Amino acid sequence: MEIKPIAFLLISLICLLLAFAYSFFYPAPNFLGTVPFVLVVLAFFFFGVLAFGYLAFIPHIFYGLALGANKNAAIFLFFIPIVLATYAGTTLGSALEKDFKVKKYFLADGKKVLILLIIAIVLAIAAELALPTIISMWPSDLFGLSIKQNEGISDLINNLSGLIRT
Repeated sequence: MEIKPIAFLLISLICLLLAFAYSFFYPAPNFLGTVPFVLVVLAFFFFGVLAFGYLAFIPHIFYGLALGANKNAAIFLFFIPIVLATYAGTTLGSALEKDFKVKKYFLADGKKVLILLIIAIVLAIAAELALPTIISMWPSDLFGLSIKQNEGISDLINNLSGLIRT
């Protein structure tokens, strides 16, 4: 394990939790409330790769603001896919930086990154599909938090297939 991807991951998670806490008490406008979680996980991965991992915290801030403004407790359900996608992205970004400096070939970490990304996407899809069941079991008001279901990946696929047929 390398220090740099883990440091970027910890900074990103701190930004996510701080943005969630801030927006919980001072709701901010959110535009990520309707984005399917699988696409958000892919954004975490791509921002981890972008600029060699240095910009990994940006989608975390926006998603924390969105979940905090909605007082959505799904942040705890989505935490593991977020961690896996961010770690995979920052690992690939760090490996790309080392490849540019001719220290290490970036595909040496390719298998690990691909496996982590696939696991994160599968867990994100599973979390989206399990969300209605979890919502029915969640207490009505737990410290002001409730679980809200946004548009899922299945809704997005149905909307896109409807556009294609038209």
